[in-house]
Amino acid sequence: MEPVKERAAEELARIFGTSMRHALLFGVGSVGDVFPLIAMGRGLHARGWRVTVCANPVFESFVHRAGLLFRGLGTVENYERITRNPDLWHPRKGTKTIFVDGQAQDLIRQQREVTREFSKGLGDRVVAASPLGIGARIAQEELGVPLVTLHLAPIFLRCRRHPPKLPEGWLANTMLRLAPRLTYKLVDRITDPWIGPIVEPLRSEIGRPPVKRYLEGWWNSPDRVLLCFPEWFGPMPERPGQARHIGFLQHDDWQQGHELDPLWEFMTGEAPPVVATFGSAMCHARWLFERLADATGYLGRRLVILSKNADQVPHPLPAHVRRVPWAPMGELLPKASVLIHHGGVGTLARALAAGVPQLVIPFAHDQHDNARRVDWLGCGMEVAPRWASRRRLTRCLASLTENPVIRQKAGTLSRWVQPHQAVAKACDWMEDTAGRRSVGQSGAPGAAYA
Repeated sequence: MEPVKERAAEELARIFGTSMRHALLFGVGSVGDVFPLIAMGRGLHARGWRVTVCANPVFESFVHRAGLLFRGLGTVENYERITRNPDLWHPRKGTKTIFVDGQAQDLIRQQREVTREFSKGLGDRVVAASPLGIGARIAQEELGVPLVTLHLAPIFLRCRRHPPKLPEGWLANTMLRLAPRLTYKLVDRITDPWIGPIVEPLRSEIGRPPVKRYLEGWWNSPDRVLLCFPEWFGPMPERPGQARHIGFLQHDDWQQGHELDPLWEFMTGEAPPVVATFGSAMCHARWLFERLADATGYLGRRLVILSKNADQVPHPLPAHVRRVPWAPMGELLPKASVLIHHGGVGTLARALAAGVPQLVIPFAHDQHDNARRVDWLGCGMEVAPRWASRRRLTRCLASLTENPVIRQKAGTLSRWVQPHQAVAKACDWMEDTAGRRSVGQSGAPGAAYA
């Protein structure tokens, strides 16, 4: 945010009696967490809103290229330190790595202070954040600033009737299926000690009593929750009364220049190449890229690796493999035969939109549940990292490239993905929320929108 320009614009609005609408969007995480907010921000900007995206400085250029304002959150060094930590990709340690980080409370405090400053301005104002935007949730409790919580994947909603697939393994998932209520209590017994020490000192400053079971519902805004996935995306969890489905929010970053011309030349040919990516923040997948290079070479298929980290790519690259740090998914994937990825919901949604079969190799967080949904939809396959041998990867790729049923299903689903409609719905609900004071802790969740 640019405070001087902001105050000047507000003063002009006050003098001339014009209304101003402002949105503050918190993007906490990697590209898959920030780009959906950029997509929504562009939609709001097109409707005349003044939009500020608050994210790590590594995303500043992306936000500015989208025509939006930017406010830094944390440091580049902190982002790189966390993403280089191999525990971030461990199925049992991944979530803990985020919450117990030494700078987690500083980031939450910064979120709260930015939200406090934002709420003091003139005009209609609304804040949107993922569940990790905890500082905005605390500011909402204190000031009643309208807040929209964005859930990018179904796993963030608890469900006893259709429980998600957890990354912790067969024991946890068996318990969740057979005794969901007890299992969720056990999960909270584990996670509350991670979250409490970074949240309660800030809540105590505003006189709020301690919370128990943060993930049970506290982290959801009582004003509005937007579910950034469609209702047909596998078995759906029970949604809170204030929640609404909008669909996948998708954004492509377009850069000027001709640095991708060699890639587009490589993509042409009779047999479309296989594309592989394990997310913008992954730094530990060299062993997997090496096996994929061997598998595609055995099948006589070309392979495109998307990875900004050259250290995790085989060197030297085989003749049938190309590596680029970035490419626009909307243009790349329709030219691909298969997409191999980690199960991040943003990458998964781009594959659905392109109608390309998927091979998902999930590591942690929501990825296992997302991978299960790909299998349930019939548009791809899942392989656990521990079982991702060269032989198994070769068999899976052969099946995905040759099976007409999977390709037909992927093509059908592509017509169901409507990103423009999702942005329009998101903007409608943001406008509906703006200008209203939050019901806070004193009102029932969703009471303001009953």
